[in-house]
Amino acid sequence: MADRLYKQYDPEVLKKLQHYELEVLSAFDQICKEHGWVYFLHYGTLIGALRHKGFIPWDDDVDVAMPREDYEQFVAYCAAHPSEKYAYVDANLRMDYTKGIPIFYKKGTVFSLDDIGWKPGIGIDIFVYDWVSQDAKKRNKQIAKANFYRRLFYLCYRDPLIPFSGVQYYLAKGICKIARAGLKIFRLSPKALYRRFEMVSQSEINEKEEMTTFFSSNPIRCCMPKEQFEVSSVSFEGHSFYAPKDPDKILRPIYGDYMVIPPEEKRVNHCPEFLEFGEE
Repeated sequence: MADRLYKQYDPEVLKKLQHYELEVLSAFDQICKEHGWVYFLHYGTLIGALRHKGFIPWDDDVDVAMPREDYEQFVAYCAAHPSEKYAYVDANLRMDYTKGIPIFYKKGTVFSLDDIGWKPGIGIDIFVYDWVSQDAKKRNKQIAKANFYRRLFYLCYRDPLIPFSGVQYYLAKGICKIARAGLKIFRLSPKALYRRFEMVSQSEINEKEEMTTFFSSNPIRCCMPKEQFEVSSVSFEGHSFYAPKDPDKILRPIYGDYMVIPPEEKRVNHCPEFLEFGEE
């Protein structure tokens, strides 16, 4: 019994979901380009652009990467210019937002994997990129500490996905329960853990060469030179969006040969327990 994030959608439901996500991405893209802020399509969204010229057929989310400086300006813009259609949220703005990854979403919609905490809307995930040390020892220490706080924050609300089966699966579940009990005993709140995560993520502000996103489950694989934000363009569902300077150097360390379509048993999506499209 290993946890796995893949479920079949009704084709019409998935098509409608992707349409909504494309709408939000287009709104985000317009705001960024109007203000000169950079981002690029990331993870499966970038693979979809390169391999399918749009969504991976079974994919149900949109990921973008953004450097910290531009991201903070975007967040400030959203706070100063509230929209009737779209909104931004992160775990600082809502401590009942349990996902952690910042999102830009369409108001009046719901896309939630479970019923824990506030249910976020249909939108895009923003993976913020911060500086890391070029010294391997310092970089690994920073990544280890950030991973520690990010995982504890997540564990405050739910167990992580466990890729094991049999005895290993139940042993891992037991460890999660013990760890969650420890958080309560030491009164470590999600708010405090998230702030510590952010402090560690932004601790190498004097470094200006290598970057990674600490919101990733594997920040080592996401390390990249700052030049990747000298963005190019890529076609996605008939629209032009930003892509990294060299997409292959971003994707290959994470996925290997990403241009090969994986068999169904290796596909991943995030089919939610709660999905609402709101009023048309």
